[in-house]
Amino acid sequence: MNSKLCNILFFTLSLFTFNLFAQKVKTIDLERYFNGFQGGFKIYNFATDTYIQYNDEQCKKRFSPCSTFKIPNSLIGIETGIITDTSFIIKYDSLLHPKTENYLSRVPFKFWFHDLSLKRAFKYSCVWYYQELARKIGAEKMQTYLNFIDYGNNDITSGIDNFWLNGSIEISINEQVEFLKKLFLHKINGFSDSSFNMVKSIMLYDSTSNYTLYAKTGTCDYLDRKVIAWFVGFIVTNSETNIFALNLIVNSFDDLKNNIRLEMTKNILKKLVIIK
Repeated sequence: MNSKLCNILFFTLSLFTFNLFAQKVKTIDLERYFNGFQGGFKIYNFATDTYIQYNDEQCKKRFSPCSTFKIPNSLIGIETGIITDTSFIIKYDSLLHPKTENYLSRVPFKFWFHDLSLKRAFKYSCVWYYQELARKIGAEKMQTYLNFIDYGNNDITSGIDNFWLNGSIEISINEQVEFLKKLFLHKINGFSDSSFNMVKSIMLYDSTSNYTLYAKTGTCDYLDRKVIAWFVGFIVTNSETNIFALNLIVNSFDDLKNNIRLEMTKNILKKLVIIK
């Protein structure tokens, strides 16, 4: 077979492969569900092996993961043996993390000023707990395990206890979905089934007779005094499992009141006839 024919066959095969992959991603208009805010959404269905997305540019752009990094932080803490179970306690240090009047009356912050278990620290998104966990893991092990995960740009150089809080590590909606797919399937090298299962157990967010939702929020300051907001996870119904990631840019933390990210996500899932 001559080289010209080989090149033609290679190009044809590559084009076919590209088209086959492209057919698995459907873009739809979900603008009305974002309340006027800039945002993006992507969801993957295991049964059909297809993606649905809104706002391709937002889905590709990397942002700080904020508190959604508590998912891989927990996974690494468990796999390294630092965390033994979901009731693992880290002691609260009032000198390092003094109480502030502004936080004492606000949820979830008012729950932070105590000794906390992994389960409660994840539920209440406690920053100091996960900073201490990251310090216990150490930069070398953290980097090794993040390379296994392939989490966004994998960059922890801004500091072991803050790289996920407007620091050096960034991740896109697309990459969040791929990470959560691998987490759900237990398909990340270097991690045991028990580590995956423990993380999934603390991700339980909501459960009804129709679905079970596993998720994590994340919120950080952003450019021009705005705020990045995440809601990522997976939803299991009687008939299917979907992985999703929602990201939006809001004007202030007040815009996120009344669990707006959950409501946005549920409305989108209803639109897609995944839940009722």
